Amino acid sequence: MKRVASGILPMIAINRKAPKSLHRQIYDSYCTAVVDGTLRPGQRVPSTRVLASELGVSRFPVLNAHAQLLAEGYFESRVGAGTVVSSS
Repeated sequence: MKRVASGILPMIAINRKAPKSLHRQIYDSYCTAVVDGTLRPGQRVPSTRVLASELGVSRFPVLNAHAQLLAEGYFESRVGAGTVVSSS
């Protein structure tokens, strides 16, 4: 199966030498994109597997960032519908 890039990479920059953890870098990048309007309400975000693969990191930091974003209301998730930027 051919993979299509999600287009999220320019928004998320990972620096492995930074003192900030990987999940915090991913979380901060998403928060900034939501707050400044780069990611619009209702816009789908890539799955954790796709994003981890594109970033070249383990899935665990991506899962931790997504969980925090969901808990804080930046993202909404529905089974079978994927994860989208929250409308509120």
